[in-house]
Amino acid sequence: MTYVAWDESMSVGVPVLDDEHRRLLDLFNGLLESGITPDNHAELSSLLASLRDYVAVHFAREEAMMERCGYPDLDSHLAAHRYFADEVEKLGRDFDGDNATMLRVDLILLLKDWFVEHIQRTDSRYKPFVTGA
Repeated sequence: MTYVAWDESMSVGVPVLDDEHRRLLDLFNGLLESGITPDNHAELSSLLASLRDYVAVHFAREEAMMERCGYPDLDSHLAAHRYFADEVEKLGRDFDGDNATMLRVDLILLLKDWFVEHIQRTDSRYKPFVTGA
């Protein structure tokens, strides 16, 4: 079962960034699909660590690309990335604090209400700058 499927409305026109966005969706979906139970603590811990690490890698690449092309709204975009990274850290704290219910709720909200919208609205604004369109 996939909770959020990639579609072309999420494309920013840069293959490496689109691939990274797909990978982030896969990580989110993996967390949601794994079921949040005491029995799979190690699996969830590993998935959350992977999500945190991959977010850092992706944001670094995306931010460097925007900086190189002189994207005029970079500061605002950086602030949005910091918010998201902080929320991913919060997921880890919820999990470490045995707050599994909040972890699931927060995952759903972060994935559906922030990440997808961020790609479709905020990331789409840099598309003309990074693709030369």
